[in-house]
Amino acid sequence: MTILRERLDDNPQKVEGSFSRKHGTLRVSGDKMHFWSPCLDLTIIEADDSSTHGTDTRGESDPRPVDVKSAAGPATKVWGTFSPRPEIWVGFVFAIGVCAVIAFISLLFAIAQLMLGHTPWALLVPIGAILVGVGVYTSAIVGQGLSIGEMYRIRSYLDECLKEAESRAQLHPPTRTDSSSQL
Repeated sequence: MTILRERLDDNPQKVEGSFSRKHGTLRVSGDKMHFWSPCLDLTIIEADDSSTHGTDTRGESDPRPVDVKSAAGPATKVWGTFSPRPEIWVGFVFAIGVCAVIAFISLLFAIAQLMLGHTPWALLVPIGAILVGVGVYTSAIVGQGLSIGEMYRIRSYLDECLKEAESRAQLHPPTRTDSSSQL
């Protein structure tokens, strides 16, 4: 995380981010950001913390994390997930939720119409809600396609930082704060 933080000031990929000790978020800088621009959420797990992560239900190793090994130290796993920006994600979830609620209420109204012997015109509303939901989902897929170049840019920045972290770890192995040599 230190290297990711240090390199933010001058990186050719125009990536910005925010970091804590074991978590971070990378995104495209503000002047290059679009509506569909993604975020990369990172989690760093030390080797002794990985007993709960990195295995699937069958006990096999999960190939998704990137292992960074120092010459003398344990492996560190870097987990990353690309996702839309939080405000965009909330908008998509809200739009799909509103469509579902409208469809449900209109179905109830249509059932009432049928029970009263009227023409169930309310059955047209769920069809419209489904079409709007499909439109929202389609726009999410299109946004993923538009953001591929930005995802590659963020990923190349992360790869460069991981290479630098690995070379630093080989030159100066980290000391563990919980080692028995400390008093």
